[in-house]
Amino acid sequence: MNKENSIFKGDRYLWGIYFMLCIISIIEIYSSSSYLTRYGGNFLRPAMRQIGLVIFGVTLVVCMHNIHYKWSKLLMLLLTLVTPPLLIWAFFLGRWLDFGFSVQPSELAKLWVILLLAFILAKWQDLERHGAGTKAFKYSLVVTGITCLFIVKDNLSTALLVGVVSFCMMIIAKVEGKKLLSLAAVVMAAVVVLLSVSVMVYKYEEAEKKPFPVLGKTRMATWGGRCARFFESNDKKAYEEAIVDDNYQEQHAYMAVANSKGVGVWPGNSRARDFLPEAYSDFIYAIIIEETGILGGIFVMALYISLLLRAGAIARRCDKAYPAFLITGLATMIAFQALINMGVSVGLFPVTGQPLPLVSRGGSSFVVISAYFGIMLSISRFAKQTGKEEITDTPMEEYSDISAPNPVQKINEYDESTD
Repeated sequence: MNKENSIFKGDRYLWGIYFMLCIISIIEIYSSSSYLTRYGGNFLRPAMRQIGLVIFGVTLVVCMHNIHYKWSKLLMLLLTLVTPPLLIWAFFLGRWLDFGFSVQPSELAKLWVILLLAFILAKWQDLERHGAGTKAFKYSLVVTGITCLFIVKDNLSTALLVGVVSFCMMIIAKVEGKKLLSLAAVVMAAVVVLLSVSVMVYKYEEAEKKPFPVLGKTRMATWGGRCARFFESNDKKAYEEAIVDDNYQEQHAYMAVANSKGVGVWPGNSRARDFLPEAYSDFIYAIIIEETGILGGIFVMALYISLLLRAGAIARRCDKAYPAFLITGLATMIAFQALINMGVSVGLFPVTGQPLPLVSRGGSSFVVISAYFGIMLSISRFAKQTGKEEITDTPMEEYSDISAPNPVQKINEYDESTD
C-alpha cells in the first residue's frame, strides 16, 4: 500500500491496533448479545449497531488524524465549556444523560483531563529542574481533584482511573518526587478510609434492611458490598460460592473462563452469554477467553500493551513536551481501563463498571476512544521527531520547548509552528 496516497496516514502500528480491536468488537458483540436479543428476536441488530459505530469511529479517526495535533487545544477549550456543566448535571441526575441518545459525561471528562494536564504540565516548567514546576503541580491537582469529586459519587472506579492516569502523567512530566509521594500517601489514605466506610455502610444496610442514617440512599453500599465479597471470597474456591443476586455476574464470568478449558469453544459457542447480563459490556473479556481460550485472551491483552509501548516510543521521539505528554496520557488511559476490565473478568479486582475500550458495547465510550486514536495518530504524523525511520530510545532533549536561549518565549510559543 502506498502510504502517501492512503487515507490512513500516521503510525501504521496504531492503525493496526485500532482495526484489530474494532474487528474483535464486531465478532464478540455479535456472539455475546443473546441476552439482548432473547426477547426481540433480531439477532443481527447488536452486530449491525456495532458495525455502524465502527464506521463512524473510523471516519472520526480519519478526520482527526488529518488535523494538526495543536488544534487539540481548541478541543480542550470546547470541552472546558461543555464538560464541567455536564458533570454538575450528572452529579445531581445520575451518570447517564439522555438527549435522545445516551451520553456518559465521565467519558468526556477523561479526555478533557488528559488534554488539560498535557497543556498544563508542558507550559509551566521549572527551568532549573527541567521538569514540571510548582504551578503545574498545583493546577493539575486542582483539575484532577475537582473532576474526581464530581465523578466519584456515581462511579468510584472511573474517579480512581482518572486519578491514577493523572498521577502517571505527573511522573512522566517530572513533577518533584516529594510532592508526588505526599500526594500518593494522602490519596491512598483517603481511598482506604472511603472503602472502609463503604463496607461498614454495606454491612449495616444488609443487617438492618434500610439505608444508613444521614447518608440515605447512596452507592457506598454497592462499593462496600463489592469489596467485601471480593476480599471475603479469597479464602475459598469460586465454585464453592453460592450464586446469589449480589455475585451473579462475577460467578458466571468465572464459569465462562473455566468453560474455555484453556483452548476455547470457538466464537459463537459461548454458554455463559445466555446467563451473563453484561456479557457484551463489563464482562466481554470473559466471553473472549471462553470462546478463544487463553491464547485469545493473551492476544487481546497484548494489543493494549503494544498500544502503550508504541505510544511511549512515539513520545520519546517527540521534540516537544506537549505532544509527548498527550500521547502517553491517552494511551495510559486506554491501557489502564483495559487492565481493570480484564482483571475484573478473571477475578483479580472487585467488580467495577469499566468497559473494555473499543471492544465492549457502548456508544459514547467507543466514540471517545476513537477520538483518542485520532489524536495519537495526529501526533505520530505531525509532531517533530528526533529520529527518522527507526524508533530509538533517545529521550526528549530536556523538553526542547524550554531549552532555547529565550526559554520564556519558547514556553509561550511552543507548538505554534506548523512543524
